This record gives sequence, structure tokens and C-alpha cells, in this order.
Amino acid sequence: MVKRNDAIDTLKALAIISVIFVHGLSDVRLYKIFAPYYIWQAVPVFMVLMGYNAAQSFMRKNQTKLSRIFTPHYLMNKVRRIFLPFTCIWLLEVIIQYVHFENKDIKKLLTSYFEGGYGPGSYFIPIMIQATVIIPFLYIIMRKKPTRMMILLFFVSLFIDVMSYTLTIDGSLYRILIIRYLFALVLGIWYALKKSDIKVKGLIIPALVSFIYITAVYYYDWIGIVEKFWNSQHAPSYFYTLLIILVANNYLSIGRESPLEKLSLLIGRASFHIYLTQMFYFWCIHAYFSDLSGILYVFTFLTIPIVIGLLFYKLDIKWTKPNQTRKDKKSR
Repeated sequence: MVKRNDAIDTLKALAIISVIFVHGLSDVRLYKIFAPYYIWQAVPVFMVLMGYNAAQSFMRKNQTKLSRIFTPHYLMNKVRRIFLPFTCIWLLEVIIQYVHFENKDIKKLLTSYFEGGYGPGSYFIPIMIQATVIIPFLYIIMRKKPTRMMILLFFVSLFIDVMSYTLTIDGSLYRILIIRYLFALVLGIWYALKKSDIKVKGLIIPALVSFIYITAVYYYDWIGIVEKFWNSQHAPSYFYTLLIILVANNYLSIGRESPLEKLSLLIGRASFHIYLTQMFYFWCIHAYFSDLSGILYVFTFLTIPIVIGLLFYKLDIKWTKPNQTRKDKKSR
């Protein structure tokens, strides 16, 4: 069994907590606390880590061809880890839509599955699914000449983003397309392939350029040549994201002894389930606590999604692990 990277799990915990803050605090408040430099980096962090973790897995298994990656095991693993938890939340949302909100439009209810369901951040689900398909192709392309292909793919991803803006792709469609996060996946794969060669000092200049880009977009209303609704979440900003991950991976020392350390690791492992739970919470529960203020308000919108998300994760593990073990025994 592969040993988990505690620094990565802790970073994922911080990222999912940041996602909750994004949906719990107003934009005005987020700007005042300089959220673009850390809290609003949450989804880019997840995307870079998706590329990194997948590439690490391919390297460990010596998978050098698409036919060796796209196996039934790979596909079923993604179904178990992504589709099953999401489908549970989606079914609950559809029931509430139909019964409580009296939404009887069956076609729209079914279509919502492919749009990530309901609630803030629902776009992330279809983007994750696209990433699981695209990452193996990116890995094969980058495997032999990582840095050269990373540079080329930067311009390719930027070109695709610019073209989508020029062609005025509908915002509701662009929202669920991976276009703006494509280069984040590329950087994650590049980091995995060149991990021993990539140093913090080597990323300072590109990360500084990303920092300037983030600042210009958020605080000086710089529009540039790409879609503007998603602010700086485009290719030029992701070297800054990679620097955050590199620093955390190299210098974040995490133990497993204290309750806080154990909790942070658990939250990191359950980050996807917490993400799904916070979507549901902010969609139909949060309004009941909107009259709260101050610390109590923050405590409420943080605690409820995290606690329920952890329980959801534990139930999922309890239900799927025995089934997976039986399937593994049958395949031997």
C-alpha cells in the first residue's frame, strides 16, 4: 500500500476550508483579507494536485501507454471515488427540488447531473470528470520532454482560453469546461515528472509574474485577453499556485500524534466529500443561519459542512471498502 503524503493531505484540508470561506464570506470581505493570494487559490490547488497525484501514480506503476492507463480498474476507481458520492448528493438535491421547491421539470432535473448538481462550486464536478480523462493524455505527451512540453502547453491552453473568449462561448457552458484549468493540470504533471529538479528559487520569477497578474486582475480590474468572470483563474496565475504547493510539500512538517494533526489529515482525505456537502449546505441550509453574525456565523458555516462531510466520507469508506475487497479477491 502506498504511503500517503501528509503534507499534501494537509494542503487539501486547507484548500477545502478555503472553498467554504469563499462561499461563506462576501466578496467585499474576501478582498479586504487579500483572499486572491490564498483563499481563492483553493480550486487551482486542487487542480494542480490532481495532475500531480495522477502522474505520480502512473510513474509508480510504470504506465507509459494509454492502453496501460485506461484499464477497467482505473475507470471503476474513478466511478467509485467521484460518481458514487456525487450521485448520492445529486439524488438528495433532486428530491428536494421536486418535493420542496416543486420543480417538476424532469428534463432539467436530469440535465443538472451533467452540470454538477446544485449549489455553489457545482461546476467542479464536471471539471473533475474531464480532468480524469485528459490527464493521461497530457502525461503521455509530457513524459519524455516535460519542460519543453510544459512551455508549449502553456501557450496551447492560453490559446484555447482566448479563443473561447473570442468566440463568446456561453458562460453557463464555459463554467463547466476545464479550459481555464488545463494548464493547472499541466503544471501538476510537470511537477511530478521533474520533482527532483524543481526548486523554490527556480519558481520565484514565474510565480512573481503570476502574483502580479493576480494583483492586476483582482485589484486593478485588468481584463486582458481572456474571460473575466473567473478573474485570475487562468493559465498565467498558476505558477504562483505551484509555488504554494512546492513550499508546502518541501517544508510543511506534519505529524500524526496530536488531535489537530489527525483532524487536518482526515479533512484532507475527505476533501471531496466535504466539497459535495458544502455545495448542498450553501444551496439549501445556509439561509436558515443567515441571521447569525461574527464568530458564531463563521463557526456555523465551517462546522456543519465539515462534520457532515466527514461522516459522509466515513460512510462511503465503510460501504465501498468491503465491496472493493470482495471484487479484488474474485479477480485473483
